[in-house]
Amino acid sequence: MYQRFKRALLIPSELYLYLKDSWLNVWVYFFLMLMLTELPFMMISWANNGFSDRNKIEIKDQFVEKLSGTHIIVDGELIVEQAFLNQDKYMNIYIYTIGIVNTPTSPEYQGIRIILVKDGVKLYTFGVLAKTYSYDELGLSNFNFSDYSLTNIDKFIRAMNLIAIEYSGPTKVFSSFVTLLSSAIELIFFVFISATFSRTLIPFKFKFKIAIYVLTPYVVMSLFALFLGSGLFIFLGIILMMIYMRIAFSKLKMI
Repeated sequence: MYQRFKRALLIPSELYLYLKDSWLNVWVYFFLMLMLTELPFMMISWANNGFSDRNKIEIKDQFVEKLSGTHIIVDGELIVEQAFLNQDKYMNIYIYTIGIVNTPTSPEYQGIRIILVKDGVKLYTFGVLAKTYSYDELGLSNFNFSDYSLTNIDKFIRAMNLIAIEYSGPTKVFSSFVTLLSSAIELIFFVFISATFSRTLIPFKFKFKIAIYVLTPYVVMSLFALFLGSGLFIFLGIILMMIYMRIAFSKLKMI
């Protein structure tokens, strides 16, 4: 695999040597590229418990627009005006949906849901109720959603974070699965694009194999983009993929 990586990154003109690679080798290489892409995100995810600082900032920024209103928690019971009972009040924070009474039921919102209802906070995973928390144990026994002060919003964030911390194990597993799946779809998309728009007159399966190997510069540039904080490296990676695809077939004479 090292030789494939070296050629895919530095000597694309020699990638034609792998046209007849077994599908096992091809998919093993794809998996290695996938893991290289996701390793930084998974390390961060497994190193932290509960919400990240970024997640907390997102909750703070969205609280007034998404969750505020005349509803209030009094003596451990949520009171919502009748006019708001049929309205969806929720926010999406990474893999979490945090909402009040009503939240969307479409599949993309069925991962990890923290829903505030009359008698407490319900935690759902994939539509299954995992646990119910009382407002007292979360420090929300008398909470006013119309109080927009930072102190009040921080109180809400601490309560939600208590749930996230307690349920961090399953959350990390789910988070890893979601990020791996999304990255796999992204990489496969680029493979199909590279293979489809290649003008070389050979069967698609051979183009597909080479397209997986030319993912290498894109994956490496994506890591640079992450560590250096510049999205330009991602565009550079896409351009290199297309260039490498052409170079890979430039010396092809026969299969």
